[in-house]
Amino acid sequence: MAVISFHHRFVFIKTQKTAGTSIEIDLAACLGSDAVVTPVEPAVAGHAPRNHVQGARTLTAHASASQIREFIGAGAFAGMAVICVEREPVDKCLSHFHMKRNSPYHNPDGAYRSDWAQYCQEGAFPVDIARYAERDAQAGRWRRRADHVIAYERLNEDLPGLLAALGVEGFQLTSRAKSDYRTPVLVRPEDVTPAQRQRIYEAFAGSCALTGLYL
Repeated sequence: MAVISFHHRFVFIKTQKTAGTSIEIDLAACLGSDAVVTPVEPAVAGHAPRNHVQGARTLTAHASASQIREFIGAGAFAGMAVICVEREPVDKCLSHFHMKRNSPYHNPDGAYRSDWAQYCQEGAFPVDIARYAERDAQAGRWRRRADHVIAYERLNEDLPGLLAALGVEGFQLTSRAKSDYRTPVLVRPEDVTPAQRQRIYEAFAGSCALTGLYL
């Protein structure tokens, strides 16, 4: 889900396993009818998606910064504060693994049965660098498009202050969307081996370097 506020001049980009759905449900409720809000899947009662379809164009929930810029136009995008959230890589992968195993939406027939070791070996980790950065082919490196990358671990402290500075007063994160995916607990942080941790951090090396988080 993505949220665009023309009134407050910001874009919120959804990243994986960073409370993005919860943030955007609560954020959408604070914004007016002119905001662009994409749908939540699975649907959440009371959430009101709007303005995400314009003619033949549809903005999707996991739209990247470049896709959002194309949707609203380069001129409008240039004046927006772009916000997203990142999470410590191992914790993010643990949450992603539990979602793949436990979520009835993502694993409806129970076909995904990989254990944690297999998950790490598969290497299909929730790396989101392409959502908040763009690849500069000429320079051969990523260029960050997000102005603000908030650490998931400081979400409740940092996000309300940033939104208040943008004119969204009194924001509180109260939704708990998808929080039940971690049950039953199949693997704990202490179960992660040094080799698995290294493999995960190697996969996230680019995003860590770009955001300056979790180095």
